[in-house]
Amino acid sequence: MKISKKLKITAIIITFCMSVWGQSIEEYINKAQNFNQAGDFKQAAKVMEEAIQKFPDNATAYSYLGLYRGTQAGQTSNYLEAGRLIGSAYEMLDKAVALDANSPIARLNRGLMGVKVPSFLGRLEPGIADLEYIVKMYQVSPDKIPANLIASAYNFLGEGYSKCKETENARTAWEKVTELAPGTPLAESARQNLARISQPAVTTTVETKQPSTAEIDQLKEALKKNPNNSGLYIQLGQAYIGTGDYEEAIKVLKKGIALDSTNVNAYLLLINAVSKVASIGYDSRIHDDTNFRTNQAFEIANLAEKAVKIAPDNLELLLIRGRIGVMMPFFVGKLDQAIKDLEKVRQGTVSDETKAEAIYWLGYAYQKKATTSWIDIIKNYSETGASKMAFESMTPPVKHFNAEDYCKPFIVVDFVMGFRDELAPQTVVWVEDNAGNFVKTVYVSGFSAFAKEKQINLPRWAKSSNFQDVDGVTGASIDLGHHIYVWDLKNSAGKPVKAGEYVVKIEVSYWPSMEYQAIAAPITIGKKGGKAVVKEGNLIPYLEVNYVVK
Repeated sequence: MKISKKLKITAIIITFCMSVWGQSIEEYINKAQNFNQAGDFKQAAKVMEEAIQKFPDNATAYSYLGLYRGTQAGQTSNYLEAGRLIGSAYEMLDKAVALDANSPIARLNRGLMGVKVPSFLGRLEPGIADLEYIVKMYQVSPDKIPANLIASAYNFLGEGYSKCKETENARTAWEKVTELAPGTPLAESARQNLARISQPAVTTTVETKQPSTAEIDQLKEALKKNPNNSGLYIQLGQAYIGTGDYEEAIKVLKKGIALDSTNVNAYLLLINAVSKVASIGYDSRIHDDTNFRTNQAFEIANLAEKAVKIAPDNLELLLIRGRIGVMMPFFVGKLDQAIKDLEKVRQGTVSDETKAEAIYWLGYAYQKKATTSWIDIIKNYSETGASKMAFESMTPPVKHFNAEDYCKPFIVVDFVMGFRDELAPQTVVWVEDNAGNFVKTVYVSGFSAFAKEKQINLPRWAKSSNFQDVDGVTGASIDLGHHIYVWDLKNSAGKPVKAGEYVVKIEVSYWPSMEYQAIAAPITIGKKGGKAVVKEGNLIPYLEVNYVVK
């Protein structure tokens, strides 16, 4: 995710600022601007930090420090660091406006930041307000603000309006740029933006919606009489969700929350509606706005934050926020908080169903943290043995089977293990005849084989085989994933078996969970090939046995 593009201010803004604040500020800003143009944003920010030390009440110094820290955020791939820098940037920009609310530089820098950073940060509308403030200043006293500065304000204002889908306002702003700064790169950029928004819109049906219901019509009529009734908006939002019109639900629920920001149910309904929209596949909105999905992820997380803030002791809400924090992409940065939420739910007084769900998402969260650690090793320590182990841990255990490598006829035992415990399980694959007599062990995990008389975790195989042929078929323990073994149709004595009915069996036992499953598939050995498929249970959810003749 890119927090922002490289943020720039035209040279005329610098000149204007210098004329206002004098030579000393001029030297700092000149020096910082040189670093900024060279791409050394960290050094540019450092110069303005020095300026603030010398001029602690200077709004312009704070304004430029905020701008450069915001630019730094746009260049880092560390999302936690980017978030810290954005927070620090706004701390400086807010300080600048607090020191001088009528400073066009402070307003412009904070306004352009609001337009440039992704809208999920909630800074777009305040940024537009700052830029509109400059426009009003210009309309009252045009001689006090240089033409190029106001042109820059209109240009960013057009960008902000465009992000809000206010096309006509954006058009007016960009037309004003071409009027104020004709022949400049800024005017050319505005001209291109005007051409873009003039193109006919491509309409895409996002989701089939049910027609308006009598309930919706009644709520609309009620809202005409009581436009400030938050409860009616929330009811209407819920009704829209019921018809599948999630886009409309989002609009009215936001209006309801604007009137009453303490209604937890409104936030939960809005989370539901936004989540439904986020679940829709690729459409024109994602094509046109590459931040569309990113913004939705942050919006859902922020809504959960607001709901919990209203009712911080509500364990159901903590479960929802925890689940969202685990499900969201890593750049949302809510995983650690999610783990804390889910731990509170697990330790709280809740139903077994709720507690079990919290434990499930905790497991998912720790799995994601493990993956993050492995990626860190692979990315930053690629030449180490640990990097190789990380790749091996992430590689699915899939066997590649080639029938040409075996002498026909033979039987292929193909199965999936669908569970993982703290240790790899004890597993065995063996064959019996249709009378239940032991024929052959095809595979047994090492620990199981050498347990011999103490073997209690694979009781059926232990009783059937009496451990008589383990030496040649013992292998490394297998775990979660897809596995294939081949039986050459020979018994434990190494002799070919006769044609007839046989049963391929698998037994698996886990520790410390003590989960256990046995599964069996019948197969006929004769002149024709055959196949048997068994789907049952969760530990071995799929078993396929193929008798290959030709």
